[in-house]
Order: sequence, then C-alpha cells, then structure tokens
Amino acid sequence: MSLLAATGRFQGRLVLTHRDYLIDLVRTPLLAAVFLLLVRHNDRPDLLAYGLLAPVLMGVWSMAMLISGEVVDSDRWLGTLELQIAAPAGFARVVLSRVWVTTAISLLTVVEVGAVAFLGFGIVPDVPHPFVFLVGLLATAVATAGSATLMAALFVATRTARTFQNSLSYPVLLLGGVFTPLDRLPEWTHPIGRLLYLSWSSDLLRDALDPAPVTSASAAWRTGVILGLGLLTGIGGRLLLGRVVRLVRETGTVGLA
Repeated sequence: MSLLAATGRFQGRLVLTHRDYLIDLVRTPLLAAVFLLLVRHNDRPDLLAYGLLAPVLMGVWSMAMLISGEVVDSDRWLGTLELQIAAPAGFARVVLSRVWVTTAISLLTVVEVGAVAFLGFGIVPDVPHPFVFLVGLLATAVATAGSATLMAALFVATRTARTFQNSLSYPVLLLGGVFTPLDRLPEWTHPIGRLLYLSWSSDLLRDALDPAPVTSASAAWRTGVILGLGLLTGIGGRLLLGRVVRLVRETGTVGLA
C-alpha cells in the first residue's frame, strides 16, 4: 500500500504538471463539441448517446496509452529507468500503480463531456440506468489499466513507444465500436472487434443511456466480459513485463532497448 500511495502521488503530480500528459483532457471537450454539433446539425437526437460516449472513451483510451508509453520513454530519456528496474520494488508493480492513477484521472473526461453538453448545447445528459452506467464505466477503467500494462511491456522492449501510440489508437477505437456499433461495420471485423473490451464497453454504456430496459443478466454478462478481457491483458502484460525486464537486464540494454 505504501508503494501504491508513493507511486500514485508521483504520477499524479507528473500528470498535473506535464503539459503533454494533459493533452487528452484538453482535447476531449473539443471532440465533444464536434460530435454534438454533428448530432444537432443533422437533427439526429437518437444519436446523442454516440456523441456523448465517443469522446469519453477516446479520452480514457488515448490517455492510458499515452501515459503507459511515456512512463517508460520519459524515464529512459531522463536516465531513471535503470534505477527503477534495479530498485527493490518490482518494476511491474510501479508501472501498474502509475497506470492506475492515470486511468483514474482520465475519468475526468466524463465530467468534461457533461459540462460541454450542458453549457454549450443546453443538453442535460440523461442516464436512465445509472447503476449500469457506473458499473460499466468502472469496468472499462479496470480493463483500460490492464491494456495499458500490456502496452507498457511492449514499450520497454522497443526503442520508442510513439510508433505504437500513433498506430494503435484509431484502429482500436474503430474496431472497438467507439464511433459506431460493431454490427454496423463489415462482418469480417466482428470477430476481431469482440476481442477488444471497448466493443463490449461501448455497447453497454450506450444501452445505459437508452431508455429501453437493460436486463440484469445482459449487463452482468457484458460487465464480466469487459473485466475478463481486462484481466487477461493485465496478466499478460504483467508476465511479459517481467520477462522483458529480465531480458534487458541480461543483455544490458535497459536504456537502449
């Protein structure tokens, strides 16, 4: 717990003082305005849930991917990566703690999008199923932290994380049904999309904003899938991170990858 608290304070201060880390919190209100303008211009109030959720999920995913890469890249650039790996505390635990704090901060995008909808468009977001929405949002945060841990392991093994950051975001968001439901995409993308927790998260959160009933069994099943996929990626990231750390120690390439 002391390690979690220490890394949490450090990462929290880093996020709040590093301008690059805050870019998604700055970009999310702008994206929300664009999506809501499109909904209003086309007179499609039925798409309001899409306009509200897309910038939230984009912000949560993008911020987690940015920080998970920068945790390694910036530490390597500052020359502190070697010190962290050599420290008694497990490197994977440190990375996971920092990713968790970042993911928690990224949930501020929910407040930002709600503020843009109310102040900019006079829309009071209605959540007919608040419990389903809250549980789905928390499950999404857990799964995002797991995916970010897996990405962090890949970033340790590569010379730079930016290639992954720049190439992964939009394909994952598209196949994850963030912009449009997965069943509206070509059929060959469905098996791939269902392997991504975002496709289950986006469907569940959209249903939570829909007045139509959401059965407990359906919500529980989809929440379980989100958490299961997050757990699998988190465990995979934890194992891969340990293996990569051992490898770079043996080869003496911690700072070079």
